Parts: sequence; structure tokens; C-alpha cells
Amino acid sequence: MLKKILSLATFIIVLGMPLVAGAFDVKPDPLQKAEDALIGLYTGNNSIFLVREAGGKLSVAYRYLQTDEDFSHSNIYPLTKEHYDSYTINEVGPLTSAESSLKFERDKNGNGVSIRIGQYNYTRKFTRGEDGKPFRINVEQPWETLQKEAQAAKLPKQTAINKATLVDLALVIPDLHYDLRYTTKNNIFGVPLVKSKKAYLDQEAAEALARVQKRLKEYGYGLIIWEAYRSWSDFKLATLALPQKYKKILPTAEEGYPHNTGRSVDVSLYDLSNGEPVRMISDFDELTPAQYSGFIGGNELQRWQRDLLREMMGLEGFVGSDMEWWHFDYIPDTKYQLLNIEPDTLQ
Repeated sequence: MLKKILSLATFIIVLGMPLVAGAFDVKPDPLQKAEDALIGLYTGNNSIFLVREAGGKLSVAYRYLQTDEDFSHSNIYPLTKEHYDSYTINEVGPLTSAESSLKFERDKNGNGVSIRIGQYNYTRKFTRGEDGKPFRINVEQPWETLQKEAQAAKLPKQTAINKATLVDLALVIPDLHYDLRYTTKNNIFGVPLVKSKKAYLDQEAAEALARVQKRLKEYGYGLIIWEAYRSWSDFKLATLALPQKYKKILPTAEEGYPHNTGRSVDVSLYDLSNGEPVRMISDFDELTPAQYSGFIGGNELQRWQRDLLREMMGLEGFVGSDMEWWHFDYIPDTKYQLLNIEPDTLQ
């Protein structure tokens, strides 16, 4: 069942902002924990598919095209629950209609780990470290060597006229939460990449982000900052640390990185009722189909939360990335210089 989170009248009176047409007037209820533990990506027999939820019901999204990164063009097959972890999958198409038995197997923690459909078995591919094995890139050279090379590198010549005025987000938006992954070991490299524990953004972008925070409060959420401004030297270090097979993850150091301008930010949500981070549809820098903003997997509440964040950010001038739902650029058509200022040197 769905419940209203606020009336339209309250939205207009309290916010004093343009009304968002009804898409977020109602918030999906959380899925029961036992069923939520079955949702994920499964592979086997040269196939890959999702188990997802919508309207309180599980279904399978089967991807026919490898280029369908976010599964948005998948065929959806509903599951009918028979008892506990046993279901019937209804494969209905324009020319065929068939039913098969489907049974989940769980691990000791209650997570779905495999599926048997008819006579075929499929194994779950854990994507966000639920199995205790978060994705990490193996850095092939000593970190200290890479740091020295990055610090010695020269910032490319800048041709953009505009230059950001960096401000401490904590001074502009006091109720932000922070989980600055690249200042800790909890990132794809497994080592801290950035020294500063503060988050900076261009003044104009920071003021827009404050308005996003105000909008989100009416829905019971606040912003978590995963990454804001990053110096060009720190970005250079990241490009050096990537092994050859992962080089395309980032632009080249010569091209620069949107975060180097001070006008890009990576964000998530926390729950205002308890201050806890929201379990979003994917983790930060998760290199899976769930990173895409149009990904149809996960549960309905997770998709609603992701889309709510994108909508509220967009209303204040932030353009969301199609490849990373958490990444936003502020008015990206206006070009800004890459910066190589260490945040801790800012007053």
C-alpha cells in the first residue's frame, strides 16, 4: 500500500517553491525484509537477469541486449508466490505463455544466493559488499610513488574564463551529513586519496545545494555529501592509480574532472527521523548496472528515493549524470577552470 507523505496544500505553503507535479506525492512502503533480501543480479547459462520489486510484487527483468546497461529495455516476468521462497514465473509474450517453477536459496544471513528455474541454476552476483567483499581496484604501484608523481605534475593550461569561489559547505548548509569516501579507506582504491576532511563547493553551487536541502526536508530527507571539490593533483593521483583495464573509468588528467571545477557534487540521502543514511539503490562508485540513473532494478522505494533526489537537484540547476545517479554538475553549460587548490589551504 502507498501512503501520502504530504498534501499538495502543505507543499505549496511550506516550501514557497514551484510545485512538483504529483510524481512524488506518495511514497512507496518499504518491502518486507525477507523479500528484499532476494532482490539482486543473477547470472548463469549465458544469461543475466534482475530480481526486482514493484507494487509489493517481485518480478524478473531479463536482459536480451548486452548494450542495455540499465535493463530499461528488458522483458519483465511477474513472480507469483506459492510458499516462502518458491514462486511461479509467468513468461508471457506476444506468441507464447508459459509458467515455470522458481525457487530461491539463501545464505546463513538470509540473503538470496541462487535461483533454480526449472532445471537451470543461476547464481547471485553481489554488487555492494553484502557478501563482505566490496569491489576494490588493485593498485599496481606503490602509493607513495604515485603520490609524488601526481604532486609533480603540472595543471593543464586553462582557457575557461570563469573560476569558482570555493566555500566550506559546512558554513553554508549546517545540517548536511558527510561520508567523504575518498578521505577514508572506504573507496574503490582501499586507501585515502584526499587529505582534507572538509567539503568545498563553488559559492553559487553551494547556495543552490542549500535550496535542495530545503526541498528535501519536506519529504523527510537530507543530503549526504560523498564528494565535492577535488583538487586536480588528487584527481591526477586517481588516474595514475587505475590499472590499464580500468583507465576508461575516468577522463584523462589532461581533460580534467568535473569535481576539479568546484561545481560538481556526489550526494546521497539521510533520513531526518533518525539521521541514518538511506540504503540507496547502489553504493557510491559501484561499477554495476545499478549505478545508472535509469536502472529498473532494486525495490520501488529505492527507485523513488533516487528519482526524488534527481528531481530536487534538477529544480535548482544541477544536471544529473546518466551513468552515476549520485553525480550532479551545476549548470554544466557554463565552463569553469580546473582548480589545483588544496582545500586545507583555504580560509
